[in-house]
Amino acid sequence: MDFPFVKEAISSLFKKSSCDMYPVRPSEAAPNYRGRIVFHPDKCINCMMCERVCSGNAITHSIEKTEEGELVTRTFYLGSCTFCATCMDFCGHGAIEFTRDYHMIATKEEDLMVSGTFLKKAPVKKPKPAAPAAPAAAPAAKAAAPAAPAVGTVIRPRDDGKPVQNPDKCVYCTICARKCPAGALEVDRAAKTWTLNEDECVACGNCAEVCPKKAILMPGDEPVTVGQAAPAAPAAPKAAPAPAPKAEEKPAEAPAPKAEEKPAEAPKAEEKPAAAKPALKPRDDGRPVQDPDKCVYCTICAKKCPVGALEVDRAARTWTLDEDTCIGCGTCAMVCPKQAIIM
Repeated sequence: MDFPFVKEAISSLFKKSSCDMYPVRPSEAAPNYRGRIVFHPDKCINCMMCERVCSGNAITHSIEKTEEGELVTRTFYLGSCTFCATCMDFCGHGAIEFTRDYHMIATKEEDLMVSGTFLKKAPVKKPKPAAPAAPAAAPAAKAAAPAAPAVGTVIRPRDDGKPVQNPDKCVYCTICARKCPAGALEVDRAAKTWTLNEDECVACGNCAEVCPKKAILMPGDEPVTVGQAAPAAPAAPKAAPAPAPKAEEKPAEAPAPKAEEKPAEAPKAEEKPAAAKPALKPRDDGRPVQDPDKCVYCTICAKKCPVGALEVDRAARTWTLDEDTCIGCGTCAMVCPKQAIIM
């Protein structure tokens, strides 16, 4: 009987193994490997963004109310997790971490559960420093105070991490309210009001990140004074007298004797101001101005406008602004790839 592999088998006994000696000698995972999840409950603010973006519905939570506040337990089920790391990307506080640990073989379902518990204390409403100044004002001014603080009022970030509105910069575009994961913001564009629900807000900071005007203060921001931006308005009239001397210089060139010898130069002088189109100036009301020399009519500005105030026709190469609808938020200028919108 022939045994062709016996010789090879015997010789292999005295050779070094060509396989990894796992599990006797552990093998490291690749540098960007996404393995077992580690949850840091001390960093979680319970904004629930991870649960909203989880494609496998692998993240759940339970709440137990206590005297000190709400006891929140967040659980990650590795059996349903696809390890896409989207939850980690959306977590702005670093509460979710993916390790390189791939040892996830388990005989019990409990071994595939990663959970953490933290206490969410009830918000403490502190008396606002501006409250004592209210009695000095007329009773009607009390209702208007939250919407329009008096000029000179200093607005500071809150100690509890919740957002504070800067009325000088806010254009009430409602973007912050739409991006709030907890629905704690209510913005009325017509009434020019910005209302924060203290109980619903989780202080995630999303509203401040998406605000195109940077009109929301968060911890770490510098205090601002209401009405401080007003002195910037006189800068506009300074630019007005500048074109006046140019108009005087141009007629001085026209009567020159050379104008009779070269009549063709006179129209050139008239064409030069036409070429001076780049001297487009921002509008005083904060609405956008199109630069036709740079615009490629890509329609991105119209698609990103939060109120639909722009209409761009690529075929006819027209750019139309609805004056009544535009709120001057500046989103169109931010997304323009050619920088063809002046604010």
